[in-house]
Formats: sequence, C-alpha cells, structure tokens
Amino acid sequence: MQDAAWMRTRWLRAWLLALFIPLAVQAAENADKPDRPPDLLSPAELVQALRGGGYVLYFRHGITDHSTHDSDRNNLQNCATQRLLSEEGRAQMRDVGRAIGELGIRVSTVLSSPYCRSIDTATQAFGHMVVDADLKHTVTADEATAARQAQALRKLLATPPPEPGTNSVLSAHTANLQDATGIWPKPEGVAVVFQPVAGGGYRYIATIAPDRWQALLQTAAPVAPR
Repeated sequence: MQDAAWMRTRWLRAWLLALFIPLAVQAAENADKPDRPPDLLSPAELVQALRGGGYVLYFRHGITDHSTHDSDRNNLQNCATQRLLSEEGRAQMRDVGRAIGELGIRVSTVLSSPYCRSIDTATQAFGHMVVDADLKHTVTADEATAARQAQALRKLLATPPPEPGTNSVLSAHTANLQDATGIWPKPEGVAVVFQPVAGGGYRYIATIAPDRWQALLQTAAPVAPR
C-alpha cells in the first residue's frame, strides 16, 4: 500500500511538473522578448538612413542605480530625491554618443524629460538638451494628463528635424512611448527610431539596443567625406 501511494505521489508530481514547467519557461521567454515590431531596415540600411537625417530617435534613459528612488516627483530639480543613472549608465550613454558620432550620424534637436536621469542621458550622449515638460514620466499621471502627453509625444515623433541631414533625439521613459505608440522600450538605454511622414504622421523604423551601436560601427560603410 505504501508503495502504491508513493507511486501515485510520484506520478502526480511528474504530471504537475510536465504541466507547469513549460508554462513557466514560456512566460520567461515572453518577458525577454522585445515589445516592438520588426525592424524595417537592415543594419547597413539603417546606418545609411540615419546618416541622411530626417529621423526621430526616442531614447529610454540609460542604466539606473536602483539603490536610488523617486521620492519627490513634485520637485524634479532636486536630483537627490530621484532614481539616477549609475556610473555604468553614464558610461553607457557616453559610448552610445561616441558611436553615433563615429558613424557620421548628425543630431540637432535634443529634448529631454525633466527627470535627472533623462537629462543626464541626453547630456552624456550628446552634450546638450532642452527640457520638454511633455516628456515627463507619466507613471503617476492621471488619465487625462497621460492622454495629453501621449498626443504631444506623437506630435514630436511626427515632427521632422529642423536642420537638413540631421536627426532629433527625445530622452524620456518607458510609459510615455507605450502610451503614445504601444511600444514598450527596453532595455535601459535603448533607442527606438521613427520617421516623420507627410501629413503629420510617423512610422516605426527600428530599435537599437545600447550595445548594438558598436556592432553597427564595426559593420557600417566608411563615412563619406562632406
């Protein structure tokens, strides 16, 4: 009897493992999948397109120090009460900016969320930025505010860069892009590329993970002299 009970217990345990392990593995795989459409351009085409200008790059802020926290969202001029870029994140964004320059990709307008981690992302990578309140993190925004900011972001994504041959940069957060386009940008430091189109719209072009810039640099054609 004890052997029969043991066998039943063993069979039940095996059945449960067979049922739940695939579900857990699938859930983990889904969590790791990028929440974005497929890229429309090959790596070589993407670099060539960005060199020609006319695109908007939406950056999620770089790697942050998770021992820091947002404890006062009402006073964003005080970086001491916010989650900040880690040293790794600051180096990450300097590397991204350096690679963009070496690729011959020109950037003109750089707009940033008023959060310090977004400002730091923009300045580490590009050396300058202008704060745009409409890029403020919508994590605590009410429904009406989130909707208004989403519309403002869609307008920015549809706005061509002001200078021919250049690209615009937006430095902000995850929820803002999710609200505006349905794309959740990940990981930290990622850039999502959009192309403004005639009639005031835009289209998704590609997603560039922060470590992908170096790969683009290794495979890109030489920069043509200006």
